[in-house]
Amino acid sequence: MKKNTVLEKIERGEPAFGFSLGSGSPLIAELVAHAGFDWIWLDTQHGYWDESELLAALQVIFPTDTTPIVRPGSNEFYRIGRLLDAGAEGVIVPMVNSPEEAAAAVYAARYPPAGGRSGGGARLSLFGDDYFEKANDEVLVAVMIETTQALAAVDEIAAVPGVDCLFIGPGDLRAFLQTQVGSAEHQAAIARILDAANNAGIFAGFPCGAVEDAIRRADEGFKLVTCASDISSLRAGLTSALEALGR
Repeated sequence: MKKNTVLEKIERGEPAFGFSLGSGSPLIAELVAHAGFDWIWLDTQHGYWDESELLAALQVIFPTDTTPIVRPGSNEFYRIGRLLDAGAEGVIVPMVNSPEEAAAAVYAARYPPAGGRSGGGARLSLFGDDYFEKANDEVLVAVMIETTQALAAVDEIAAVPGVDCLFIGPGDLRAFLQTQVGSAEHQAAIARILDAANNAGIFAGFPCGAVEDAIRRADEGFKLVTCASDISSLRAGLTSALEALGR
């Protein structure tokens, strides 16, 4: 089976730096994949991917060494299974608030006996004849911790067999805590989630909007981090061009 290079890197103790895509453009996905990031986050929860565009993006990412990881719109069995059958090498499941919900995400993403994922998917033969035997070890399963309910249960969520990563949703976490990003309460919650992942022998992830922030979070111990997004990069480029024009 095609190796999950992100998992390989993290198993060596190294952070994996990614780029977030929400515009729904397979062309941009192709350009980013060939740029050399460790992984691409294809966001179908808040991004603008329809099913055909997402499949096209996974097809153009496949020949590269960049790992495609998709966020489904919700923690649903059929959604997670379809993303993996299309060629995603991992999922970041949003709004996981309990160990039971974490177990449901694992059940959808792992083949028996570790889960209940259904066999199928025409593209999976491209990953190798041994896909069904090795997928449980190569598919990354991250669950998002982004509410006060999830924070209260974070140790139990981290202990669910088959969960690889606790991925923080800092914006929603701020909203549920009714505080500001960067406040002492917000930072304490982030540290709490990182500690829970480390104590459970798994890793933690953090979505960053800039390279400097990604490096800082990696230095703190986060292993799965994004550096920027297509939308933020486009906005920055537009602003820079307009400033150069004196606009």
